[in-house]
Amino acid sequence: MMNQQKLLLLLFTLGSMAIADGASDKNVGLYSPVGKRDPFQIPKMNPRDLASAADDLFKYPLESFQLRAILKSAQGSQILLEDPKGKNHVLQEGDAVGRGRATISRVLEREVIFTERVTNYLGVQNLTEKTLALPAEDEFSN
Repeated sequence: MMNQQKLLLLLFTLGSMAIADGASDKNVGLYSPVGKRDPFQIPKMNPRDLASAADDLFKYPLESFQLRAILKSAQGSQILLEDPKGKNHVLQEGDAVGRGRATISRVLEREVIFTERVTNYLGVQNLTEKTLALPAEDEFSN
């Protein structure tokens, strides 16, 4: 028991000396959170940026968007859509896209099904399904 205490005291002393030597050399190994953002806090978005992202999402017809990726996880599925300007949007089931505010209703393995409310020439509203699919794998090989 006495030997363990001596060993711990020796390790503590050596560790203190190593920290003291390192501290004199430009504070190497010491971290100070002063002036840094909290990595666990969600960044604040400028309302103008949020409005701009929403404008881009609803500015174009659904058919002009390209499905780039489908991400599946235990929490649910997310999709990556690219608008005609090349800006990417990460969305999930229930989100709206396009001029007609088509809702993401199902995310499958290689395609996403959207439900859109369409008004015909008589003024009657109907629900229609539209599909966006991932590019074929042979498109990537060129």
